[in-house]
Amino acid sequence: MRQYLEIKNEYKDCILLFRLGDFYETFFEDAKITSEALQITLTQRNGHPMAGIPHHALDNYLKKLLEQGFKVAICDQVEDPSTAKGIVKREVTKILTPGTIVEENMIDENNRYSLLIYLIDNNNYVFVIFDFSTGELYVDSFNLSENEILDFISSYSFVQILLSSNLKTLKNKIKNIYPALYVEELDEWYFNNNFEDILKESYEILNIDVLNLSNNELLALGAVFKYLEITQKQKITHFSFPKHFKSSNNMILDSTTILNLGLLPNKENKGKTLYDILKFTKTSMGARTLQQWISKPLIKKEDIEKRLELVEIFRNDPLIMEELKEYLSSIRDIERISSRISLLRATPRDLTALKNTLDVLPYINELLNILGLDLLNELHELKQLLNNAIADEPSNQVGSGKVIKKGYNNELDQYKKIFENSSEFLKEIESNEKQRTGINNLKVARNKIYGFYIEVTKANIDKVPPHYIRKQTLVNSERFITEELRNLEEKYSIAEKKIDELEKKLFNNLILKLQKYVKELKILSSNISKIDILRGFAEASIKNNYVKPEFDNDNFIIINGRHPVVEQFTDLFTPNNIKLDRNKRFVILTGPNMSGKSTYLRQIGIISIMAQIGSYVPAEYAKLPILKNIFTRIGAKDDVVSGKSTFLVEMAEVSTILNNANEDSLILLDEVGRGTGTIDGISVAWATSEYIYQILKSYTIFATHYMELTMLNDFYEGIINKRVKVLETESGIIFLHKIEDGISDKSYGIEVAKLAGIPNEVVVRAKEVMEEISNKTEFENKLKSMKKIKQRKFNKNKNQLKLF
Repeated sequence: MRQYLEIKNEYKDCILLFRLGDFYETFFEDAKITSEALQITLTQRNGHPMAGIPHHALDNYLKKLLEQGFKVAICDQVEDPSTAKGIVKREVTKILTPGTIVEENMIDENNRYSLLIYLIDNNNYVFVIFDFSTGELYVDSFNLSENEILDFISSYSFVQILLSSNLKTLKNKIKNIYPALYVEELDEWYFNNNFEDILKESYEILNIDVLNLSNNELLALGAVFKYLEITQKQKITHFSFPKHFKSSNNMILDSTTILNLGLLPNKENKGKTLYDILKFTKTSMGARTLQQWISKPLIKKEDIEKRLELVEIFRNDPLIMEELKEYLSSIRDIERISSRISLLRATPRDLTALKNTLDVLPYINELLNILGLDLLNELHELKQLLNNAIADEPSNQVGSGKVIKKGYNNELDQYKKIFENSSEFLKEIESNEKQRTGINNLKVARNKIYGFYIEVTKANIDKVPPHYIRKQTLVNSERFITEELRNLEEKYSIAEKKIDELEKKLFNNLILKLQKYVKELKILSSNISKIDILRGFAEASIKNNYVKPEFDNDNFIIINGRHPVVEQFTDLFTPNNIKLDRNKRFVILTGPNMSGKSTYLRQIGIISIMAQIGSYVPAEYAKLPILKNIFTRIGAKDDVVSGKSTFLVEMAEVSTILNNANEDSLILLDEVGRGTGTIDGISVAWATSEYIYQILKSYTIFATHYMELTMLNDFYEGIINKRVKVLETESGIIFLHKIEDGISDKSYGIEVAKLAGIPNEVVVRAKEVMEEISNKTEFENKLKSMKKIKQRKFNKNKNQLKLF
């Protein structure tokens, strides 16, 4: 207990799992927490609380603790208890947090991003985003408010946040919004200038200038590596070179746009996102990379067209595309396997998966060769090493003698031979003893407690020879040993111990040999991911009838475009067109609720994103500008946590758009201004529209119920009016979901209420009230007064743009 308390004192912020024989035990307050978190029995030891878990089931229990946001220190026995003098030596061998798990059975195929936030001064920050399980890493500097940081956090499913110690207020805000998210403060010394050596060693470089980072960015990156080395008790060498998050090659979508367009899955929309529609990938690496592509579309025409060209190549040969699909299904998660190799945490199952993956590569290359595409590196030397070293169907228990392949090590083979031949020895001894004693039912066997023994029934005890030594008495028989069996047991026990020692040593040395292939495996993983995604795009395009988009920055044309997700859930989807150019670039869209305005807005945004990630698009024809940003303001919601009204949330989103959009942006607005009074709402919507049209010059579609906004068309040639076609019948209205030129002459609110199931008495009364309070003359006067509004010229000197 003294040993436990000394170690626990060094790891006060962790649950300490303390190895005692076949169990990991927790004591005192840790035991109470662990017992409740894992629903296991809380016992007592010398009056102190105690709770334990079997060592062989560690991963299962660890996963549950980490999912609940705990930090866990694993304290192992680091010497053989049988040879220990006094108390067995124990040390913490690793510290686990939700962001440092790499074990296959503890994580799913999705990315596990962690975020470090380092405050430099005022609103200047460095962010380091990393996935410890894959080695992916981004570093960048930002100028953001705390609310913008919270928005950034909501854009990505971070499993862990690390904060510099001067961010206590931000930590409280994060925990208030995301109580289950693991958040940890790092002391100031993590961010000292002593980062050069650790970065050189981690990246195996001579000069840190090759990382292309500012001094503050190097400080933050150094802090991440220090943190990981301390928690993992080893050097960290499996990370890729840092990329800038704000890349000149990619569009960055904010959380509002990702959510509004339904691009990536969350708890509420699983199965109904763009990711789900395009996910024809067969590998875990491909699935993860697809999410990255969707959240960061390309903005360089040559990069986009290169992807589209590859999709077309796959599309043009469906047989090869299908055959390639089968081979890709056999590819395992080599990105994460390579990380576990680097961290010395790979298992025999990992190496078998890697070996099987390498066996498939020649068949994939054969197909790529037919298509005239670049071939994958088959890593022949690595493949040969694995084939020589790892058994065909290895046990996952290193030391069992069933992991290292026969012929890899002579000494191990000799000891295994004793095991393999032991059953023959036993049969031979049993046969000899039966002849010698005349006891026909005599048995020779072995168990773990007594070793080899001869078993004789009570009826034959009088025939037992005097050199038999009694070992155990059973109800109907007696067990004996002989000198011959004792010698055999000694050899067997020595062989068992030697096999355990030798196989563990050989396996560990094999992992060290494999480390030199980690970088090549990361490159291979990246290349397989691209093939997997682009082949999937080709399959999606054939299955869903997509077309190859063209690009022209002066035109925005979609003919018979469709919403790729909605069309999967309806028998008859109505396609729609859009034709904009640099002169006519702003649409005021009117029409009743439920008529399809929001779907139209969303499908235009989604089609643009699909095109810029290199996918074919759901349309008959598409000629699109290459957008640098897409901004959306769709749907009303209160931010209850922050105490913000619908209107304040709406205006915050509009503010983001007005401060960041430009002529290379697409803006999709739905009902701006409706969160306040009618006059205020119209005024804000009008002024917003003018500012976007005059200053930002963005491609814009503004869906609204404010009919007054359609008069903007009288002021500006480039603002055009469109409406959703509605068919009126005697029994009610029918939504045709078709977009056409013109202005919606009615809001059809009462008709929509009727369709929604409002009782008929309420509908009839609503019509009576409407007739009483409607005054066409008043409305016409209002329109006349609006025509007197002077055209306002906005000042073109915008504030410096920010990312968010």
